[in-house]
Amino acid sequence: MNPRKPHVDWDSLFGDDYDYFDLPDLTPELSGIEASSMVELGGFQPGSRLLDAPCGHGRHANVLASRGFRVVGVDRDERFLEMARDESGKMGVEVDYRHVDLREMSFEEEFDAAVSWYSSFGYFDDETDRDILRRYRRALRPGGRFLLDMHSPYRHIPSVLANHDMHVDVLRRGQDLAVDIQELDAEASRYYAEKITIRDGKVERARYSVRMFTAPEILEWFRTAGFSHARVMNETGGPFTVSSRRLVVLGTA
Repeated sequence: MNPRKPHVDWDSLFGDDYDYFDLPDLTPELSGIEASSMVELGGFQPGSRLLDAPCGHGRHANVLASRGFRVVGVDRDERFLEMARDESGKMGVEVDYRHVDLREMSFEEEFDAAVSWYSSFGYFDDETDRDILRRYRRALRPGGRFLLDMHSPYRHIPSVLANHDMHVDVLRRGQDLAVDIQELDAEASRYYAEKITIRDGKVERARYSVRMFTAPEILEWFRTAGFSHARVMNETGGPFTVSSRRLVVLGTA
């Protein structure tokens, strides 16, 4: 059994190097496309009160607000929230941004819809993640829907098998590099990863881990969290298969 415990170096993983390496690819065009996917996959209706948790720097929340949703965005990172507020002001939209850790969400039947996008679930131990899922459920009004987007557990397995039990992503910005090395603990169904950035000759390391789910397992989690119904799909709303890039779950309160 892998003795390592779930852990995330939050400040290092989502600090200045994140802005430098990752943000350029998260374009307004991509955010708009993903927001449209959320609405379509979730069957969300404009005018609905929607929870975006975690909302990060607001790239989806602001777009959804511009399309008529009443959005509350929560995140643990105050720096991201300030970025989100600045962008909402530039866009002329109103979003209620709040500094809240997922583990401390205490909403009670306040929302028609909730979203967790961009592989933002599964960073804690199972007991904590199950509690977070129950918090999403309690935040929804009867009939409300929660849309959860995650990596498919099968996505990296061919790479892991071919590359000495590791999956490696490399991102280059000029002469600078970000290398993401992921090792899969099959018994725990969890990736343990290290992101190494080399920028202006300076090396930084950030470690994190994230839980992987099969379809039956995540559906069982939704059931025990109190959702009346849940189903899985791929990133386009089609059947989830071993070749799907994403595992998307839609749960109904």
